[in-house]
Amino acid sequence: MSTGGDIRIAAVTIGSQVDAAHAISKEQRSFAPEDKAIYASVATIGNTDNATLNAKWSYVDGKDVPFSSTTESIATDGPAITTFKVQNPNAWPKGRYKVVISLNGKPMASEDFEVRG
Repeated sequence: MSTGGDIRIAAVTIGSQVDAAHAISKEQRSFAPEDKAIYASVATIGNTDNATLNAKWSYVDGKDVPFSSTTESIATDGPAITTFKVQNPNAWPKGRYKVVISLNGKPMASEDFEVRG
């Protein structure tokens, strides 16, 4: 029976483009309404054969209501990158947003960003 190992979040990076390894290729905190996708890359360190990462995206200026929540299971024996993506077929409403990253159900990191024209 596994306890999930010893894993922790080292960094969270936000951007609108990822490279071939699914890591953010250019970090940014400000996005245009027409940016189609926004990514959050979560760098973890440590070992696990069964951990769960979750990204919950909220529109802070819109009463802080979450609009997307995605969970990924990870198994790794060293540093790893897990990337989450949100897309909007329409223009993003201008204002402040945040993404909260949870590890095994516990919120561990929160990153703010904004959309401006």
